[in-house]
Amino acid sequence: MNPILQQAPSNDETLSSAAEFFSTFGIAELFNRSAGKGKGVPPVRIMQFLFALVFLRKTFFEMMRENSLPWGKDTFYRFLSESRINWRRFLLVLAKRLLDTFFLPLTVERRDRVLVLDDSAYPRNRSKKVELLSKCYDHCDHRHFRGFRMLSLGWSDGRSFLPLAFSLLGSAKEENRLFGARETDGRTRGAHRRKEAVMKTPEAALVLLDAVLSNGMKADFLLFDSWFATNQFLHSVHRKGVHSIAMVKDFNSMQFLVGREDGTKKRMKLSGLYGKVNSVFGKKDILGSVLVEVDNGKNSPEPPLPVKVVFVRNRKSGAKREWLAILCTDTSVPDEEVVRIYGKRWSIEVFFKACKSVLRLSKEFQTRSYDSMVAHTSIVFLRYMMLSFELRRSEDDRAYGELFCRCCEELEDISFVASLALLLEMLKSAVQAGIAMTEAILERMFTEFVRKTPGFLRNKIGVLAAFSMS
Repeated sequence: MNPILQQAPSNDETLSSAAEFFSTFGIAELFNRSAGKGKGVPPVRIMQFLFALVFLRKTFFEMMRENSLPWGKDTFYRFLSESRINWRRFLLVLAKRLLDTFFLPLTVERRDRVLVLDDSAYPRNRSKKVELLSKCYDHCDHRHFRGFRMLSLGWSDGRSFLPLAFSLLGSAKEENRLFGARETDGRTRGAHRRKEAVMKTPEAALVLLDAVLSNGMKADFLLFDSWFATNQFLHSVHRKGVHSIAMVKDFNSMQFLVGREDGTKKRMKLSGLYGKVNSVFGKKDILGSVLVEVDNGKNSPEPPLPVKVVFVRNRKSGAKREWLAILCTDTSVPDEEVVRIYGKRWSIEVFFKACKSVLRLSKEFQTRSYDSMVAHTSIVFLRYMMLSFELRRSEDDRAYGELFCRCCEELEDISFVASLALLLEMLKSAVQAGIAMTEAILERMFTEFVRKTPGFLRNKIGVLAAFSMS
């Protein structure tokens, strides 16, 4: 994402790209459906101005001090705090349009398309009276912070990442919430967002997954790390018709069912499960795999879920006998494919880094309203969508559309004419030399002709020759 911002020679060119992005995908129309009608300045114009702030290399407070805002500051704060705007619907409908009209036509059918789930810290350490401000734990830095956890769900084909939906989660425990929520009309989207903010993380993740699937977006797998890999969550995702690939750790809560010789099943932790793998540490990164089952609790009537656990060597660890485990609910996928597909999860980490370092996530506004933080985060997600679109368009030749197709057709015509001229030249030389056109000589000439033709013509000629001989 950095190259796009670095290569932009001027603000005017960047803003023209943003204007083209808005007009190409009809973003104003989609936003008006989610925002509704109101008095005063149209909400879509305010959203477009806030969207472009990061590309102007100016902050909202700098423009406010310079008295260069197009409207009063209260206009912006009222817009950000509006609880009736359905930001999630806006992002999902736009993402569906981007996928259907741009990303999916550039993705071959054999390439795996995945959904990626993860959370990241949304710090507000200096705040005291922010709605639903909570004491959260950062698993990366191993410390507590004030703020929220931004639970995000995105789509990836291994080359592009597109954010789909998010939820700013406070603490599900009331004693860990440092400030309460203000009263809102229960019929508004703001009230629904506040209820979702105090859900447990697995429950909120399933809400995001339901929203994405109900919007018509499909994927082959859902990727997530070990913090979400529990027996109950795996069963919940599987009931929605989506396979899971996740990193698993040796937790006491993660139990596997292993069959015995007498037909009974034994519960086993991950460390004990590794002893069932018949392999030794060597040069290969994949150490082996084992087929087991995962139940949904001891007293659950639901049948166990068959899974495959793939053990791989931990390259980053200093210990020689150190391993990592990746779980897949689709047992037909080969071990190498499980590892390769799980590698696509890294795209959401790049997304989090770009949002915080480049797109000013949680730094552009310091409002106290929960709706304001949701609105600002949605605008950041919209900025990343545009960067993903521009990055794919600049790197993928097929995204140049009609111009690329015409160039390909012209090159094919040139290659065919050159190949036909070669064949005529060979026949002319043979006639001038007085060589008798026996079957063996003609076959040798045809073989030489085929060898010097381009690859796409060589395949066609081979098929025609085989058809004529049959």
